[in-house]
Amino acid sequence: MAYLEFNALSTILCGSFSAKIYLPEMNLLALDDEKHEKRYPVLWLLHSEGGTALDWNRTMAEKCAAEQGIFIIAPDSQHSICTNMDYGPKYEDFLATEFPGICRNNLPISEERTLNWIGGVGTGAYGAVKAALKHPDVFSKCIAMDGIFDMDRICKKAMAGEPTGIFHNEESLKAVFGDITAVAGSRNDVYALAEYCLTGEYYITGTADSPYADERKRLAEALGGRARYVETSGEIMNFTAPMVLKHAVEWLTDPDGEGTPEKEKENTREKEGGR
Repeated sequence: MAYLEFNALSTILCGSFSAKIYLPEMNLLALDDEKHEKRYPVLWLLHSEGGTALDWNRTMAEKCAAEQGIFIIAPDSQHSICTNMDYGPKYEDFLATEFPGICRNNLPISEERTLNWIGGVGTGAYGAVKAALKHPDVFSKCIAMDGIFDMDRICKKAMAGEPTGIFHNEESLKAVFGDITAVAGSRNDVYALAEYCLTGEYYITGTADSPYADERKRLAEALGGRARYVETSGEIMNFTAPMVLKHAVEWLTDPDGEGTPEKEKENTREKEGGR
C-alpha cells in the first residue's frame, strides 16, 4: 500500500493546492502496458470542515485503493464547504474541471464518467453530493458518509447566534454563500438540486443517533430510487466504524450494486428509493 503527497498550482484557486493520492497495489496495475494506455477508476474524496485531506490517513482509504485497484484522490478544500465562494475561491469549479485535468496529466486515471466517482464525509459529503448533482457529466456515483446537508438550517443557526457545528459563523458563511437568507432553493441546496437532477447513483450512510440523521433520510427520499441509504453503528472519522469507507467503495466498484456484505446488512437498516 502507498500514497503520494501532491502539490500543484491552480489558476482557478489563484494559488497552490495540496492533495493526497492513494494508489492501487502493484499487482493490480498493468505494469506490462508499454504504451501507457490503461486508465484506472478514480474516487475523488472530500474531507469535512475543520479538517484536511490528511484526515483520510486515519481511515481505510489507502487499503481500499490498494485492494480495489482504483486511485483515491483527496484534495484539501480549506474552508470553502466545497463551494464556489461568494468571497473566495471557486472551489466547486476547481473540483469539477481543473483539478481532474491536472491529475489526469500526471496519473493514469480515466476521463470516463462511469469510472469517476466522488465522495466525502461531513460537509465534504455535502460537497460531493452537490458536485454529483450539478456535474453528472463528470461524476457517475457518489458516496456520502456522516453527511451534513442542510446548509439553510446551519445558516439560520448562525444568524441566531447559535453554534453551527461546522467551524463557521455568520460572517464566514456569508463569505461562502453570499446572502445566507437565500440558500434554500438555491444552487447550494442539495434538496432542491435532487428534485431536478435525475441522474447518478448515491450511497448515503451514517449513524441512526446522529444529529444529522434526519437530513440524510430526507436527502435519500428526495433522490428516490437513485439512493441507497445505510445506517451504521459508528462514525467513520472517529475510529468507531472503520469499515464504512470499505463498504462504500465496494458498492462503487461492484457493477451490480451488491457491495454491502451480509454481515453489514444484518446490522444496518437499508433504504432504497426513499422507501
